[in-house]
Amino acid sequence: MFGYVTICKDRIDDADYKTFMTYYCGLCKAMGKQGGQLSRLGLSYDITFLATVLSGVDSEEPQICDKRCIAHPVKKHKEIQNSRAVDYAANMGIMLAYLKFLDDWRDDGSIKALFLMLLYKPMIKRIRKKYAVKYDAVYSELLRLGGLEKAGAGLDEAADCFARILETLFMPDFIADKTTLRVLGWFGYNIGRWIYVIDAYNDMEKDARSGSYNPFLTGNTDVNAVKSGIAYTTETALTMNLAELSTTYELLKIYRNDSLIRHIIYTGIRAKQESILRSAPNAENDIDTGEKNESV
Repeated sequence: MFGYVTICKDRIDDADYKTFMTYYCGLCKAMGKQGGQLSRLGLSYDITFLATVLSGVDSEEPQICDKRCIAHPVKKHKEIQNSRAVDYAANMGIMLAYLKFLDDWRDDGSIKALFLMLLYKPMIKRIRKKYAVKYDAVYSELLRLGGLEKAGAGLDEAADCFARILETLFMPDFIADKTTLRVLGWFGYNIGRWIYVIDAYNDMEKDARSGSYNPFLTGNTDVNAVKSGIAYTTETALTMNLAELSTTYELLKIYRNDSLIRHIIYTGIRAKQESILRSAPNAENDIDTGEKNESV
């Protein structure tokens, strides 16, 4: 369900692109440190966005270092270190990956998911102990979401459930100011709701073929007919969600990454939405897939 929060590579400032990759590489290294090489399966642009936003509202200055890694054995690259936001996002990424494996095992009996879940078990014990409230809240919402989907719930109820997962993730324990936490929670809620709806819209063809739950289909497998009937209302709802996201962001006190975050919420996400709603390829707007693998 993740993979929708990204940058628009052909429209991003070079300095912002480098900042994004500095966080991406720092997050990759933090995940490896927290849980070993396997934990990097939880690395994503969405979790990188979480790290950049939370670092942006954190008054503590992170450290930027020049490092080598397996993906960059010769040339050093910059990465964030000693950042509460990056360490927190790394743990949340690992937790989400594990819970996804758990969900796949319970729903589909996936042997691959069971195998990965067992490999993740040692690192999850540590994360669950450190972030017990977060883990329980996210797990509870995922269980509720699974129940709603099995019951064939409507879009609004299912999207609200997923949005509350992102709301939880965007409220870290190292942010002490309650007002800032509430704003971050609403920011996370809106990005979560947008992700769920755009993902459901994007997956209609696949779900119609497989017979999987999709809140837009509700028994109708004529995807073209469904899309033509919901195109306007869906675009309006998604755009209103992004407007709320933008308005919420303006309420936050930002110490760093402002230009990058603005690029993602005003350009990258909107370009992704336009691409999916218009059924046009968006490869030229995203970071190349090779970049994604390069840091793992």
